[in-house]
Amino acid sequence: MKKRYIFLVLLAFSILLLIGYNRFFYSFQNLNNNATLFSGPLESPDGEYKASAYYIPYGGAAGGVMYIIEVEETQSGMKKTVYSSNHKNDFSLEWRSPEVLKIKNESPNYNEYRNIELNVNSDIYEESGAACRSLLLKGKYTNCYKEGDDIS
Repeated sequence: MKKRYIFLVLLAFSILLLIGYNRFFYSFQNLNNNATLFSGPLESPDGEYKASAYYIPYGGAAGGVMYIIEVEETQSGMKKTVYSSNHKNDFSLEWRSPEVLKIKNESPNYNEYRNIELNVNSDIYEESGAACRSLLLKGKYTNCYKEGDDIS
Protein backbone atom coordinates (compact mmCIF):
# COMPACT_ATOMS: atom_id res chain seq x y z
CA MET A 1 0.00 0.00 0.00
CA LYS A 2 2.85 2.38 0.87
CA LYS A 3 4.61 1.67 -2.45
CA ARG A 4 1.40 2.45 -4.35
CA TYR A 5 1.02 5.76 -2.50
CA ILE A 6 4.63 6.74 -3.26
CA PHE A 7 4.17 5.74 -6.90
CA LEU A 8 1.01 7.89 -7.22
CA VAL A 9 2.69 10.88 -5.58
CA LEU A 10 5.70 10.57 -7.91
CA LEU A 11 3.41 10.18 -10.91
CA ALA A 12 1.42 13.30 -9.98
CA PHE A 13 4.63 15.25 -9.39
CA SER A 14 6.03 14.12 -12.76
CA ILE A 15 2.87 15.17 -14.59
CA LEU A 16 2.90 18.60 -12.94
CA LEU A 17 6.60 19.00 -13.74
CA LEU A 18 5.97 18.11 -17.39
CA ILE A 19 3.08 20.55 -17.66
CA GLY A 20 5.18 23.32 -16.11
CA TYR A 21 8.11 22.58 -18.36
CA ASN A 22 5.95 22.65 -21.52
CA ARG A 23 4.25 25.86 -20.40
CA PHE A 24 7.30 27.92 -19.41
CA PHE A 25 10.12 26.39 -21.46
CA TYR A 26 8.51 26.35 -24.90
CA SER A 27 10.66 26.77 -27.98
CA PHE A 28 9.49 26.79 -31.57
CA GLN A 29 9.24 23.43 -33.30
CA ASN A 30 12.49 22.38 -34.95
CA LEU A 31 12.61 22.25 -38.70
CA ASN A 32 13.64 18.63 -39.06
CA ASN A 33 12.96 15.99 -41.70
CA ASN A 34 9.20 16.57 -41.36
CA ALA A 35 9.44 20.18 -42.58
CA THR A 36 8.90 20.93 -46.24
CA LEU A 37 9.87 24.24 -47.83
CA PHE A 38 6.64 25.92 -48.91
CA SER A 39 7.70 29.42 -49.93
CA GLY A 40 11.04 31.16 -50.28
CA PRO A 41 13.68 31.93 -49.58
CA LEU A 42 12.43 35.47 -50.15
CA GLU A 43 15.17 38.08 -49.88
CA SER A 44 14.54 41.38 -48.06
CA PRO A 45 14.79 44.61 -50.11
CA ASP A 46 18.29 45.36 -48.79
CA GLY A 47 19.45 41.74 -49.08
CA GLU A 48 20.17 41.49 -45.35
CA TYR A 49 17.57 38.76 -44.63
CA LYS A 50 15.98 35.76 -46.27
CA ALA A 51 12.56 34.51 -45.17
CA SER A 52 11.45 30.94 -45.78
CA ALA A 53 8.09 29.37 -44.98
CA TYR A 54 7.89 25.67 -44.12
CA TYR A 55 4.97 23.42 -43.44
CA ILE A 56 4.94 20.54 -41.01
CA PRO A 57 2.10 18.01 -41.00
CA TYR A 58 0.89 16.80 -37.61
CA GLY A 59 -1.71 14.41 -36.21
CA GLY A 60 -1.74 11.83 -39.00
CA ALA A 61 -4.75 11.48 -41.30
CA ALA A 62 -7.03 13.57 -39.07
CA GLY A 63 -4.37 16.17 -38.27
CA GLY A 64 -3.42 19.41 -39.88
CA VAL A 65 -0.50 21.47 -41.11
CA MET A 66 1.62 23.97 -39.17
CA TYR A 67 3.36 26.88 -40.91
CA ILE A 68 6.76 27.90 -39.57
CA ILE A 69 8.56 30.98 -40.92
CA GLU A 70 12.28 31.17 -40.45
CA VAL A 71 14.39 34.26 -41.11
CA GLU A 72 18.08 33.99 -41.89
CA GLU A 73 20.60 36.81 -41.61
CA THR A 74 22.45 36.73 -44.92
CA GLN A 75 25.84 37.83 -43.53
CA SER A 76 26.05 35.61 -40.45
CA GLY A 77 23.84 32.72 -41.56
CA MET A 78 22.03 32.87 -38.18
CA LYS A 79 18.44 31.64 -38.38
CA LYS A 80 15.47 32.24 -36.12
CA THR A 81 11.81 31.36 -36.19
CA VAL A 82 9.50 34.38 -36.17
CA TYR A 83 6.07 32.84 -36.93
CA SER A 84 4.20 29.65 -36.14
CA SER A 85 0.53 29.01 -36.92
CA ASN A 86 -1.89 26.43 -38.22
CA HIS A 87 -2.46 26.37 -41.97
CA LYS A 88 -5.23 28.51 -43.45
CA ASN A 89 -6.37 28.53 -47.11
CA ASP A 90 -4.53 31.63 -48.35
CA PHE A 91 -0.83 32.06 -47.48
CA SER A 92 1.85 34.46 -48.73
CA LEU A 93 5.00 36.32 -47.64
CA GLU A 94 6.03 39.83 -48.64
CA TRP A 95 8.71 42.21 -47.41
CA ARG A 96 7.21 45.63 -46.52
CA SER A 97 10.59 47.18 -45.71
CA PRO A 98 14.12 45.88 -45.09
CA GLU A 99 13.10 44.59 -41.62
CA VAL A 100 9.31 44.15 -41.79
CA LEU A 101 7.84 40.92 -43.13
CA LYS A 102 4.14 40.77 -44.00
CA ILE A 103 2.60 37.33 -43.50
CA LYS A 104 -0.81 36.50 -44.91
CA ASN A 105 -2.38 33.31 -43.52
CA GLU A 106 -6.16 33.38 -43.69
CA SER A 107 -9.36 31.51 -44.43
CA PRO A 108 -11.94 34.26 -45.04
CA ASN A 109 -14.78 31.77 -45.58
CA TYR A 110 -14.28 30.58 -41.99
CA ASN A 111 -13.48 34.05 -40.61
CA GLU A 112 -9.96 32.94 -39.60
CA TYR A 113 -7.15 35.45 -39.99
CA ARG A 114 -3.55 34.98 -38.81
CA ASN A 115 -2.15 37.91 -40.81
CA ILE A 116 0.58 40.06 -39.31
CA GLU A 117 3.48 42.35 -40.11
CA LEU A 118 6.55 41.47 -38.02
CA ASN A 119 9.77 43.34 -37.49
CA VAL A 120 12.12 40.37 -37.86
CA ASN A 121 14.56 41.88 -35.33
CA SER A 122 12.09 42.25 -32.47
CA ASP A 123 8.73 40.51 -33.09
CA ILE A 124 7.42 36.95 -33.07
CA TYR A 125 3.99 35.36 -33.57
CA GLU A 126 2.95 32.00 -32.17
CA GLU A 127 -0.73 31.20 -32.51
CA SER A 128 -1.31 29.52 -29.14
CA GLY A 129 0.64 32.09 -27.10
CA ALA A 130 3.07 29.49 -25.75
CA ALA A 131 6.07 31.47 -27.04
CA CYS A 132 4.86 34.57 -25.16
CA ARG A 133 4.95 32.66 -21.84
CA SER A 134 8.25 30.93 -22.52
CA LEU A 135 11.14 31.79 -20.23
CA LEU A 136 13.54 30.46 -22.89
CA LEU A 137 12.38 33.03 -25.47
CA LYS A 138 11.75 36.07 -23.22
CA GLY A 139 15.02 37.88 -23.93
CA LYS A 140 14.97 37.16 -27.65
CA TYR A 141 12.08 39.42 -28.71
CA THR A 142 10.44 42.73 -27.85
CA ASN A 143 6.89 41.97 -29.03
CA CYS A 144 5.15 38.62 -28.94
CA TYR A 145 1.78 38.12 -30.61
CA LYS A 146 -0.77 35.31 -30.48
CA GLU A 147 -4.24 34.53 -31.82
CA GLY A 148 -6.74 37.08 -30.58
CA ASP A 149 -4.25 39.95 -30.23
CA ASP A 150 -5.28 43.14 -32.02
CA ILE A 151 -2.54 43.21 -34.63
CA SER A 152 -4.21 45.23 -37.37
